[in-house]
Amino acid sequence: MKRTDQIKTGKPFWIALSAGLVLAIGISLMRGLGRGMTTAQSFNCLCDGFFVVGIWMAGLGGLIAISASTDFFDMLSYGVKSLGVMFTPFKSPEKHPRYYEYKQERKRKRTGPKWHLVYAGAVLLALAVVMLVLGAVWPDPTLS
Repeated sequence: MKRTDQIKTGKPFWIALSAGLVLAIGISLMRGLGRGMTTAQSFNCLCDGFFVVGIWMAGLGGLIAISASTDFFDMLSYGVKSLGVMFTPFKSPEKHPRYYEYKQERKRKRTGPKWHLVYAGAVLLALAVVMLVLGAVWPDPTLS
């Protein structure tokens, strides 16, 4: 892998991870983080936030990686584009490509899989596991 490829793939990962961390903290705050709870409960709130965002990012990233590297979703995307031609007066059906032409154009434009969302989701899921373990082993002060 060239140095320029590493730079191109590194920036989307860090952007996705930063957005995921912000969303996870937001979910944790909605779950009650910092509202007079014990440390173990705070770790559990953080675990919830990291888990929800991690699953969402990893799942969406997997779908995007499949879509970018295979023709798995081509028929669905062609159907959605065809709906716009059928139900709007602004697009003429004569200019709309046939399915075979659409597939050839998609194949020509197709890039490799984009794994940055999957990797960011995996990091967030790992953080959720760490928070889960910390919440389970942290001593509860009310039991002492």
